[in-house]
Amino acid sequence: MLSQKDNETLCRVGPETPMGQLLRRFWIPFLHANELPGPDCNPIRVTLLNERLVAFRDTDGRVGLISNLCAHRNADLFFGRNEENGLRCTYHGWKYDVNGNCLDMPSEDEDSVFKDKIRLVSYPVEEAAGILWTYMGPAELKPPALPKFEWMRVPDDYRYVSWNVQDNNYAQAIEGGIDSAHVNYLHSTVDSHRPAPAGAVARPGRGGEGGQLGSLIGRDKHPKLFVKNTDYGLLIGARRHTGEDKDYWRLNNFLMPFWTTPPGRSMHAFVPLDDFHVARWSITWQADAPYSAAERAAMRHGQGIHSELEAGTRSPTLPYMPPGHVPTHNRWNDYQIDREMQRQETFTGIKDFGAQDYSIQEGMGIISDRSTEHLGVTDRGIIAMRRMLIDSARDLLEGIEPASAHNPESYWVHGGQTLLPVDADWEQAEEVTKAVTAIV
Repeated sequence: MLSQKDNETLCRVGPETPMGQLLRRFWIPFLHANELPGPDCNPIRVTLLNERLVAFRDTDGRVGLISNLCAHRNADLFFGRNEENGLRCTYHGWKYDVNGNCLDMPSEDEDSVFKDKIRLVSYPVEEAAGILWTYMGPAELKPPALPKFEWMRVPDDYRYVSWNVQDNNYAQAIEGGIDSAHVNYLHSTVDSHRPAPAGAVARPGRGGEGGQLGSLIGRDKHPKLFVKNTDYGLLIGARRHTGEDKDYWRLNNFLMPFWTTPPGRSMHAFVPLDDFHVARWSITWQADAPYSAAERAAMRHGQGIHSELEAGTRSPTLPYMPPGHVPTHNRWNDYQIDREMQRQETFTGIKDFGAQDYSIQEGMGIISDRSTEHLGVTDRGIIAMRRMLIDSARDLLEGIEPASAHNPESYWVHGGQTLLPVDADWEQAEEVTKAVTAIV
């Protein structure tokens, strides 16, 4: 369990906090690029790391992410006019460019130079892989290169990206993303708790957790967890005995500061919006073929790690965010739990895969009280992740920058699964390297 002080360090993400400063050293995804579809389109509300911001695309197509409050009288710039390469406040007409510079003060004398002294907080934005990214670190620091994820290298139609809001602190969402033990329960079927047939054949593969290899999860419901420090964060191995001459290894990653990878070509980012809300980004991709229209439609309706979203709905607890990112299965409708399904078909009775996670992560409360936990041997990855974040935040207070933020090539990994001989050294096994190394 964590002390109250450590829990505060882990969970509080405002600009004045150690964790908030650490998170600002990394590039952060904050919108789909097509949410700002063209020059002079409608501005969008954004909450990020406890800051209220407004995003807009100017006449030349450049994207700005600036403070939402006009420097004059604190009017909300979301209601501003996006025109002629700037966002103009509707209160007195003050106008700002994508860098937060005040371009015009029509309410002041024509010979006034006051506007040259005014600049709003602004953050640099990059557009890559259909996503808008921002770097919120100190202005005097040069932003590092974007992380080099495998999915950023594939053609656009080989990739599917979604994001939704959750009503809980980002850390407990990350913990769900790297917890290999819970898949035996939270995401399981009733049938998976029946004994697997003896002698079932399983072969290692590079796909997701389905198929013959993934079916071995059910043979051992108390995996042994191992953790390896890496240049990007942590590689977490969960070993399950199969009853044969090889063990099944489920391999996932925690990539600083909020990325996780289940086995296969899929990834999550749990981006803190404020202390009490997180944006759950979900990315799936293929290396050798585009997704079909039918596959995209299925993911849009909640297949796999993606959640179905309520069009036009804004979170009632997070009003300063764009609408359309609230899951259909949410805490206000008890995730549409079906108790008969729970008795007969699935362990939870919740149809949506992501909502199965939300039911736990949001059910803990907006910030989990970790002083009441009783951690077990399957929580080694969770403990290591918490310690890495807390230690990195405290190192930054001592002037030690996070090395992973400046090592984008190290992010060229994904999750995986494989079989290893019972006595194998997993850290040295070639099969493990092959299972998690990105190849395009």
